[in-house]
Amino acid sequence: MSQHPLKDFAERRLERSFETGRILPLIITCIAALVVAFGLLMWLVDREDFPTLGVALWWAASTVTTVGYGDVVPVQPAGRFVATGLMIVGFASLSLLTGVIASLLVNRRTAAQALGMVDRLEDRLTEIERLLRSREQN
Repeated sequence: MSQHPLKDFAERRLERSFETGRILPLIITCIAALVVAFGLLMWLVDREDFPTLGVALWWAASTVTTVGYGDVVPVQPAGRFVATGLMIVGFASLSLLTGVIASLLVNRRTAAQALGMVDRLEDRLTEIERLLRSREQN
């Protein structure tokens, strides 16, 4: 048994959430929170290039999704610093999201194949049992 029961609990919960797909809403919510937080931060830090919160949120959404239209860009050093942080965190978040989705799809396909194999084995065992019974009766 591990020295850290809370860590073990968290690892089990995380693993279960990956298996069931319940992690997706959490990751999407975290990415949306990043957009709001960095949009607000950019609006506060660089009011010259981002005069309204709406413009800052638009910039954050297009940056975190790696679209980056280029219609709004930070020019001030503080704004560029914030932008760099969002690009790094956003890219990592989207990579995580892509990996989780791929993992879930592979896991579900593998589980379906395993269930099919179990069904075929059960059918074969049933047939073997039927043949053995008929042999015993003869």
